[in-house]
Amino acid sequence: MEHARRTLEKPVPLVNPAFAMDSMEPSSKPLAAEALRFALYNRFLKGEAKIPQMPEAQLRIRRLLSDPRSSLEQLARVINADPPLAAYLMQFADSPLLRGSRPCASLRDVLARLGTRRLGNLVFSFGVRNLYIGKEPALQRLFRARWKAALERAAFSAILAQHSQVADVDDAMLGGLLQDVGSLPLLAELERWPHYPREPEALQQLCEWLSGDIGVVIMTVWKLPTVMIECARQRTHWARQHDGAADLADLVQVAHHLRDPQLAAESLQRLPAFDRLSAVCPMLRQPADALRALLTEEAALWQRLLGGR
Repeated sequence: MEHARRTLEKPVPLVNPAFAMDSMEPSSKPLAAEALRFALYNRFLKGEAKIPQMPEAQLRIRRLLSDPRSSLEQLARVINADPPLAAYLMQFADSPLLRGSRPCASLRDVLARLGTRRLGNLVFSFGVRNLYIGKEPALQRLFRARWKAALERAAFSAILAQHSQVADVDDAMLGGLLQDVGSLPLLAELERWPHYPREPEALQQLCEWLSGDIGVVIMTVWKLPTVMIECARQRTHWARQHDGAADLADLVQVAHHLRDPQLAAESLQRLPAFDRLSAVCPMLRQPADALRALLTEEAALWQRLLGGR
């Protein structure tokens, strides 16, 4: 809890989603947002605002994947005991992303073709997608919109990793997917705040203000690698500067802009992360519209791999 306290005390970067790069000045929060942030802060410290926990089936699979003595048969048995997860993985049997000399005829074939790291990330993404079970329509719509954006960001992150070798492709995919994971407990907590505005713009802005800090707490509790946590920590620090070459957080920031036509056209070239990534990814040195068009078709394949439409 001490770590959570230090994390949430850190000022939240207040950046308009339209990315006002010219000024780079934070906007002012309305009082209601400040009150909600303070309430979340206290509820996390007191253990009242629950951090989402991964379902037991996903945890068992992750333990098996980390054990070199585990077999494909063991994995298949555990996954088959979770029919929705098994069906989710079987949809990749004919995916062009799982190339092989013959089609996958069984779940065991799919698991073997996926490989340990990609399977672990897919299981993790499936678990995250099903952590939010809110019932309020306005919040459900917001979750679906932000999850769609997360899938798109993950897809573009994977492609950029392929072309730049800044990070492992599957790590990049997961980093893009989890950059906004802090929205999960925020949306759950909002059900306790029925008087907070439910207009889409107000809800989206609230997530932009608070998701990063909460995401750091969640991913720390989940014991994810520091490079993943940094993607959430830097999710709206568009002016971020650092020594050395481009890193995973830079890559995910660029992916975030590429997935949005408005951001790609208006501000991609002014993003410091874009300069660092371009140095090791020559394909980025073309007009933003042409670049996004080039990547969109390939991104659709990655989105389907993650369960998108």
